[in-house]
Amino acid sequence: MLKVDEGIKHLHSCGAKVTSQRIAIMKSLEGRDDHPSAEKIFLELKPHYPTLSIATVYSTAQLLAQASMIRILSIYEKKVFFDPDTTPHAHFMCTSCKKVIDLRTDFELKARIDLDSGIHSIDSTEVFHYGLCSLCANS
Repeated sequence: MLKVDEGIKHLHSCGAKVTSQRIAIMKSLEGRDDHPSAEKIFLELKPHYPTLSIATVYSTAQLLAQASMIRILSIYEKKVFFDPDTTPHAHFMCTSCKKVIDLRTDFELKARIDLDSGIHSIDSTEVFHYGLCSLCANS
């Protein structure tokens, strides 16, 4: 989970500027259990930071993802979503409303790698499921 103070330390350590806008982006991600897009974060913060750009949201997210503080989800080809929960889990996207939901699943694949397959190790796994959420299915 993203912690703002750790994010600030990481920005300092990689030589990135620690601006009020970047701190606001980190604060907007801290403790969230949804999966906001860059556009959503931008629209939430723009009234308070009129000079904020969408590029700043993306670049800050990229720096946080490089430090494993958030995950950038490419679950939908038209936009990316940010996930402050970096623990292993899968995702579900409703094909109607585009809501992204966390799914807890078995990630013991690493322990079952067939040693004769030519694979030495797996560093990360992304699992995306698509379908209808309950709200869209019932409407």
